[in-house]
Amino acid sequence: MPLPDVQLFPFEGHSVAYRKVGHGPATLLAFHGFGQTSQVYLPIEKHLGDRFTVFAIDLFFHGHSRYVGSQLLAKKDWYRIIQAFLLEQCIDRFSLMGFSLGGRFALTTADNFSDRIDQLILIAPDGITRSFWYELATGSKLGRRLFRYVLRHLPLLHGLGHILTQVGLLNRTVMRFVEISLSTFDQREQVYKSWTQFRRVQPNLDLVGKRLTTNEVRVYFFTGAFDRLVPGAYILPLTKKLRNYELTVLKTGHNRLIELATEQLVRTY
Repeated sequence: MPLPDVQLFPFEGHSVAYRKVGHGPATLLAFHGFGQTSQVYLPIEKHLGDRFTVFAIDLFFHGHSRYVGSQLLAKKDWYRIIQAFLLEQCIDRFSLMGFSLGGRFALTTADNFSDRIDQLILIAPDGITRSFWYELATGSKLGRRLFRYVLRHLPLLHGLGHILTQVGLLNRTVMRFVEISLSTFDQREQVYKSWTQFRRVQPNLDLVGKRLTTNEVRVYFFTGAFDRLVPGAYILPLTKKLRNYELTVLKTGHNRLIELATEQLVRTY
């Protein structure tokens, strides 16, 4: 089967790329993880294509989406982009799916559009518990300068990473992920831009928890029993604020979670 064409949604000089799959009556916006593209959601058509029409979106600095300028992406700007996209596509009600980094964007979207959302599907979501390393790298001007310096001096990064692994401050699985994700110059630029430019895109957990409950949004969490990148405990600050939700712990690590979560959703529906 040929891949669906990448379509572009222009917005104030930016360009949001997306793929449209499935033919179901309900709408699903899906956001991928770091280093991925909308292509990771193409298999969803096989499992959920008769239930959803899926708009799988390339996050900025990924795939074919383009972000112009150096201004930080603010939540209000993200809301405006999503609002314009929904208007162009004539979408009223919709559901959200987010994996890893995409979970942060799904939650941030839910923060503003909860009265129009039917389901929120979070797969090992970022944006609930902020990691120590993320705060260190992006939380201050000095931290961002050091982050840039380390990324430009790969032997230093590898040496520091292995020392932290040996003393037990960094999990070996995480270190392996770092080595794979930062092996090329383009990948290092991608992680720097994604981490620093997205740092203001963070959901307000108190508000989003209240709004999801008030609007009776069905919330599904999927975590991996062997996931060391986004451990299951990372979702607890949000689950404590929800009246109802469903949690499925899958016997896998981080990388197969979209596939297995989709299969589980078929059985749920």
